[in-house]
Amino acid sequence: MENLDLDLLLQENLILNKMKKQILSILYITIVSFGFAQDFNIKSEESVVEFNYVSEGAIGTIKGVSGTIHFDINNLSDSYFETKADISSINTSNKTRDKHLNAPDYFHTDKYPHLIFKSESLKVDEGEFVLVGKMTIKEISKTEEIRFNYKDNVFEGRCVIYSNDYEIKKQKTREESKILVKITVPVL
Repeated sequence: MENLDLDLLLQENLILNKMKKQILSILYITIVSFGFAQDFNIKSEESVVEFNYVSEGAIGTIKGVSGTIHFDINNLSDSYFETKADISSINTSNKTRDKHLNAPDYFHTDKYPHLIFKSESLKVDEGEFVLVGKMTIKEISKTEEIRFNYKDNVFEGRCVIYSNDYEIKKQKTREESKILVKITVPVL
C-alpha cells in the first residue's frame, strides 16, 4: 500500500512539473511577444552618430537623433525605423572645420538641417539585424544598409556611406569618399 501511494505521488509530481514547464513556456513566449513588438521613444540627448571619413582622417559625431522606431522581433516585416539627426550638431573637435562642414559647399545645414533615414526592410543575417532603407542627405536619397544589434534598450548599428553619393566633398574615386558610420540609439 505504501509503495502504491509513493508511486501515485511520484506520478502526480511528474505531471505537475510538466504542467509548470508548459505554463512557464507559454508565459515566456507571451512576454517575449509583447516585449518586442513595441514602439520605442528615442533618447535624443544620448543618441549619437559617429563617423570616420577615412581618406580625410576626420572623425566626429552628430547628435540629436530623433524619430520613430517600431521594432517587432517576431514579425520583422512590421518593423520600421524613421529617424533623423541634426547635422548642424556636427563636432570634429575642430570648430573651423565644423563651421565649414555646415556651409553650402558641404552639408548646407541652413537649407538641409537633417540626415534622414527611412527603413524599407528588416531581416536577420549572421546573428545581426540588417536594416535596409533610404538615407537622405541634402535631398539626395540612396539605399543604404545598416547592420545592428539591440541589447539593454540600445540599438547599435554600423554602415558605410560614400560622400560622393551625396555630393559632399567629391573625391576622385568612390572608395576615397568612404565614411564609416556607427550609430548608437538608446530607447525607452
